[in-house]
Order: sequence, then C-alpha cells, then structure tokens
Amino acid sequence: MSWFSSQSSNSSKDATNFYPVTSYLSGYGELTSADTAWANTSNKGFQTETQIWYTVLEDGTWIMVQIIWSYVGIFLVPATTQMTFKVYNPHTQKSTWRSINASGAKFDRQNLKTDQFEIKHTGSPTTEEVYHIVADLDKNVRLDVKFTKPAEAPGFKFGQGAQGGISTFGKDREEAKRDGFVVHRFHPFSFSSGTVTIEDKPLDVKGDGMFVHAIQGMRPNLVATRWNFAFFTTTPGADDPKLGGVRAVQMEFETTDEYGPKGSKSGRTKVNIGAIYTTKHSPLIVTGQTHLPPSATDVYPHPTDSISSAVHKSPIKDKETGYLVPSSIEFEWSAQKVSGEGVVSAKVVQDVAGAIVGQGGLIEKVDVLAEIPYVIRKGLAAVTGTKPYIYQYHNPATLNVEIDGESIPVKGYLFNEASFVSE
Repeated sequence: MSWFSSQSSNSSKDATNFYPVTSYLSGYGELTSADTAWANTSNKGFQTETQIWYTVLEDGTWIMVQIIWSYVGIFLVPATTQMTFKVYNPHTQKSTWRSINASGAKFDRQNLKTDQFEIKHTGSPTTEEVYHIVADLDKNVRLDVKFTKPAEAPGFKFGQGAQGGISTFGKDREEAKRDGFVVHRFHPFSFSSGTVTIEDKPLDVKGDGMFVHAIQGMRPNLVATRWNFAFFTTTPGADDPKLGGVRAVQMEFETTDEYGPKGSKSGRTKVNIGAIYTTKHSPLIVTGQTHLPPSATDVYPHPTDSISSAVHKSPIKDKETGYLVPSSIEFEWSAQKVSGEGVVSAKVVQDVAGAIVGQGGLIEKVDVLAEIPYVIRKGLAAVTGTKPYIYQYHNPATLNVEIDGESIPVKGYLFNEASFVSE
C-alpha cells in the first residue's frame, strides 16, 4: 500500500478490517530468536521498527535508549536509522537528551553497527541474553551500557506461534494481502550495568530495566490515534520482601476510524497487552484485552477473561497541543498465573498527570515530527496533517498486587507515556 494513500485499499462498509491479537490468541508466548531480530522490511510499504531499552537506577533516575529504523515505502528514498538517548533525574528534574541520525548502518539479526554506535548481542531466548550498547553521541555524551535478561526470566509475546503478538489491518489477515500490522515483543525483566558519561561525569547505570521490540507495518497515522505505555519497576536494593524484584509492563493502542470490527467508521478498538514478572515468577501473568466500541461487542471471539487496561481520568485540554490529556491514569492487570495456579491482579495509579512539564512527573511533551528524520517528517506532515505528541511521565509509585489471597503494596517507580497521534 502506498504511504501516500489516505485510506485502506480494501476497506468496505460492515466488513471487518481489523483483527486484534487479543481476540484471536491468548496468554504467554515464548520468544524465538527471530522475534527479536531486526526485520528491516523494505518491500512492503511504510515500515517503522524500533528497539527500546529502559532502566531505573537506585535513586530513581530513568534512562532510555531507542533505535528507530524507518522506511517510507518509496524506492528512491533510503531507510533511516536513528538513536535517541534520554536520562532524567526526578530529584533535580534535570534531563539530558540526544538524538542522532546514524550513517553506515549494518544490521545482523540482533546486532547493529553504525558509524556512531554499536550494539552487540549475545545469548538466546532460553539463556541469558546481553545487549551491549556503545555510543559516542557527541563530544559530551558517551554510552557503554549492558542490558542483561536472565535465563530464568524469558521474554514474551502475546500468544503462541508465528502470529503471536501480531494485530493485522485490512479485510484479509494473510501476510501478502493485509494492509499492515503491529507487533510487540518484550523482555520485561532485565538489569542494566555500565556507564553513561555526560560532560566528563560518569554515571553508574546499575538498574532494573526492560526491553521492547516493536514494528508498525503501516503508516503510523493509520495504525492508531492513541498509545499508552507503562513500565513499573522496583529499584536496585529495594526489592519487595515477598515478591522480590517486580516489573509490570503494558502497551495499548487505539485504532483510527478507518479500521474497525465492522469496517471503516464502525468504532475505534483498543488493544492492550501486559505482563507482570517477579524474581520468583517470571513471567507471573501475561494479560491481553480487546476494548470494543459498544456497537461491535459480538464481532470477535473472546479467548480469555484477563483484564489489561489503561484508563485516562478527568482529561483536560492542553492549550499548546490541543489534545485532551489525563489528570490521572490508572493501569490494571488481571489474569490466571502462567503456571495455572490461581489468578493475580494488580493496579497502579498515577495520581497527578496533566500537561505542564515539571508537574505531575511530566518529563517532556515530545513533538514526534521534530525528532524523526527530515524526509519522513515532511512526508507525514504534508500527507496526513497530523502532529503527534508523546507525554512522558516518571514518578514514585505503588503497584498493589493481589496474589494468593494476599494484598501486597510494592514500592517502586512508574514510567509511562500517553501518546496522541490524531483527534
């Protein structure tokens, strides 16, 4: 499908043209080596592929390293590779951000080498895996960081097999005929180590982290109008006495009016995937839920009774962006244990959100078009008229876990994003 088209090539009234993975598969899916290898698909139209590492240090400092590979679907326009790095200290409210367009990119499964940085991968889904990231982003910012996934904490996708984690767009779900797709694969439980050097000052990045590999196989403004992401973690030296180290992750997107359970204009659908991992149980639960418009509750199968939700409360209009942003956000998980031994539920609430940077833990309002490569930015702005923003929040938080008849308040930090692509 051409990235210049404004709607799908095969949509028709009343015909289902969106297939959420949360309605067709269920539960924990093991990752294969191919799942986290770079796909770099350049013969199927617009593609955005990203790998992101997050970590939280002992003092609550939050770090993100993101690689974005983008292809606009035009033969004469080459793919671009970009690294974005950010560190934020919640006590000083000081952040350091760098973004570079890399040259000379060479991909080899999970490995990547460019003229500006290198990522070396070792291990496999069933063993310890390590991503070693070395980068000179400029004369003032250097990275030498490792993210380690323990062998006893395997990653996941939602649902088993080759189709695990994949939601598809278009009347036909077959790979050769679909309009596009979205997929996410996670390492929710990992550890960071190494050093970030900023203006000749080294920062020890020993922390509790995670990793996600995501692909949007379609123009972003056709994939979703909204995204929500949550990453809760305990911090080094502050494991919960009963559960040990805890990670809770959640990813949600809401479709556009173009795609829905009964075709175009049939109502927007939310797809929410999540998981909770602990030192003693990794994974503990994997959650997935399809949130349907009222007019289409009978369209899809319902394979599980799990709860996976992100709820914006008391939205207020941000005069700067025009979007209705939440005053608070509630994330919830509930599902049968992966081991099959009972149900686990959890909830974390960001009490104060809002739209003012520096308040409610709002780190930044990221103007997405300002950060992506020039040719993609100009093309999307001209063709779609959208101006996407990502609201990034980071706060101390309590994850309330209900397990084995006991309620356990787990102290830690919550990093979350509320993304707005279009109205």
